[in-house]
Amino acid sequence: MRRFCTSGPVDRETCYYAERPKIMEKALIYIESWRYFTVSAPRQTGKTTFLNDIVEKTKDKYLPIFISFESYGNKNIEQFLKTLTKDIIEDIEYRHNIKLEIETPKEIDEIRDIIMEIYEKTGKEVILMIDEFERFKNEELINDFLHVIRSIYHKKQLHKLRSLILISVGYLSGVLEDSASPFNIAEHIEVPYFTKEQVYNLLNQHESETKQNFEEEVKRLIWENAAGQPGLTNALANDLVEEKAKNKKIITKEHFEKTYFDFTKKYIQKNIENVISKAKKERDLIIKILFDPETMDFDISDERIKYLYLNGVIDEYNGKCCVKVPLYYKKLYGYFKPQINGEKKYMATFKDTTNEYIKEEGTLDLNKLIKRYTKYIKTRGAIMFKGRNYYEGVYQYNLDQFLSLYVEAANGKVYPETQVGGGRIDLLINFNNKEYLIEVKANITGNEYEKAKKQLIEYIKRKELKEGWLIVYSSEIDDFEYIIEEHEDKKLHIWLIKTNFESPSIKSNV
Repeated sequence: MRRFCTSGPVDRETCYYAERPKIMEKALIYIESWRYFTVSAPRQTGKTTFLNDIVEKTKDKYLPIFISFESYGNKNIEQFLKTLTKDIIEDIEYRHNIKLEIETPKEIDEIRDIIMEIYEKTGKEVILMIDEFERFKNEELINDFLHVIRSIYHKKQLHKLRSLILISVGYLSGVLEDSASPFNIAEHIEVPYFTKEQVYNLLNQHESETKQNFEEEVKRLIWENAAGQPGLTNALANDLVEEKAKNKKIITKEHFEKTYFDFTKKYIQKNIENVISKAKKERDLIIKILFDPETMDFDISDERIKYLYLNGVIDEYNGKCCVKVPLYYKKLYGYFKPQINGEKKYMATFKDTTNEYIKEEGTLDLNKLIKRYTKYIKTRGAIMFKGRNYYEGVYQYNLDQFLSLYVEAANGKVYPETQVGGGRIDLLINFNNKEYLIEVKANITGNEYEKAKKQLIEYIKRKELKEGWLIVYSSEIDDFEYIIEEHEDKKLHIWLIKTNFESPSIKSNV
């Protein structure tokens, strides 16, 4: 029985496998056309698995050789040629069960002779695939090596190097775009996250082979929380089938909620810990991306953004930096949240209960709860907001903390940065199987205010709801205000929250 792969490249015989037909077709066309190309993707997105699949699909016709420059570092020319030759010989024996004796070249130019010798001894044109190319740090040798490859490329049919594939975690811009580069002859393929269809197909493989089924809601939750990130998708699914619902016929939403809790609160999970570790190295930037994303344009030439992107922490959305994977966002949000501890005693006193904010039919009276929130802000706002930069997330996290205190007391949930169609809502409340959408803005202009309303209406439509809430924090308004706006059949509840306070309050009068 196969399983969900949680470490290393996927073995199709022992693990469920998601086909990537579009980029595979592109790669095979390049190979058939004698093209040389690069492949890039952040770590743990399945590029090694993809390259192994290329080997399987081409090995009958050609001789794919898959080596890695991971340990090459600053090797000198003698060490480089010795290691390169050894790696090539070993891979040919490992993948093709062919033992070759090849003499280590003395000059880098003789690499072309190795390729010819392999062709003469095997009768197959060579596909040379080099993983972790960016790990080779000897720039002079890299340049010489690429010059040799370029000379082979111009006579590729003669030298029998059908294709060269350079693999890296990031786009090899210095190799591809520099006019002085000897390798500006290559195409480029980026390995994306799984699509929704690929995630569902992966889960369906398990259903077909084990007769254990996922509820449709669980499939949706896996897709929405992992956003197609291959390692995390497999990890969530594996935890469900091996731990939470082992030997159960149906994997339910309740099982997923236990998995979600463990991944966000309990487990030391390698994918998540790696993301947090990398984010900590760019703390100031990740805080801005988390709590004021509209100000952070995505620009890969910024080394800080490039670092976070290449390590799978952030991505680009509508030209802005974002944390694409909601579960990563949840963990980062919790790790980098503003320090406003001790506020719970002011948010909910001994006299406060959630019951007074639940209507007779069991729905949440969110406007009444937000009105209670404004009373809290009036007494604590000077302490909470005065002198703080809003991009530090004080506003959104403060609201999240307040709502969670009441909603979770009645077994509801408050989720930050939740995917809604192609966008993200700032806060989503799930209470008694009904959803409430909340968009949070701070210190915005009039044009941004109008844009925020249109954005919220779009989210309401995507969720097929009738209403949504827009909370606007501003230092320019004189007092708190509640506004209702009707847009066709959709209702917007708009709360304007004052943040300009004269001096900190000493104690609460809530």
